[in-house]
Parts: sequence; structure tokens; C-alpha cells
Amino acid sequence: MRMSAWFAAFADTRYSVAVPVNAVQSFRWAIDNDQWEAQVDSMKPVFEVARIDLGKEAIDKEVVEKVLNRIAPGLASEFDSPYTVPLIAPRPLLIINGEMNEGIVVTILKTQKAFEDAQCFKVIIEPGIGHEVTS
Repeated sequence: MRMSAWFAAFADTRYSVAVPVNAVQSFRWAIDNDQWEAQVDSMKPVFEVARIDLGKEAIDKEVVEKVLNRIAPGLASEFDSPYTVPLIAPRPLLIINGEMNEGIVVTILKTQKAFEDAQCFKVIIEPGIGHEVTS
């Protein structure tokens, strides 16, 4: 998972800087707003098994939430980006993302408040890239 830079830095203060690339997202926002397709596509077989186990004809937000809670309890709640990314402050943080949605905006606003020195926090959004890493 590309989220490892974000998760490692909020969990372990020995990381002196973090640069999550196309990784910061709000799982709760994605579930609530039916914007979870990229997450599902990255691990489709896992979601398919859960869909079958739940007796669903298609992957839906219930399937997505059940899988996320199973593989990473709290990922769509207390460990979601609006709560954990700000904890990286005051260590330098550069977020590079290819998507901009309300979930990311909330995370960015909360993180800006956590940083007293704006020079230690920067966000680069690459419009039109989607959920991929490009050169």
C-alpha cells in the first residue's frame, strides 16, 4: 500500500519526514459518497470473496466497509486520514495526490491547522491523474 508513508509517520515519530504519493484519502468519505471504486480495483479478488460471503450480487458500500474493517480495523474511522495525517505535525510533510475530493480537502484543512510552520507542510495535487502514479 502506498499509504505506508502516511501510516508509518503518524504511528512512529522516528520518521523525520513523510511524502505519501497518491495515497492520502479518506476511506469514510469514499464509503459515504460511493467513491470507493479505486480502492476496490486495487484488491478486487478480496472484495469479490467478501461479496460472495455476504450473498451480494455486486460489490457495494457494505461490502467495502466490511472488507476494510476486516483487513484494517479503524481505517474508515479513528485511523482515517482526517484523524491521522495531522498527527505527523510538526515533522515535514509533502502530500502528492492525483485526485481532489471533499475527503482530501477535509484532511488537508485539518492538517494545515496542525502545522504551525506552513513551510513544513505542502500539498501538490495533479488534476486529471486519478488514482495512479505517473512519472
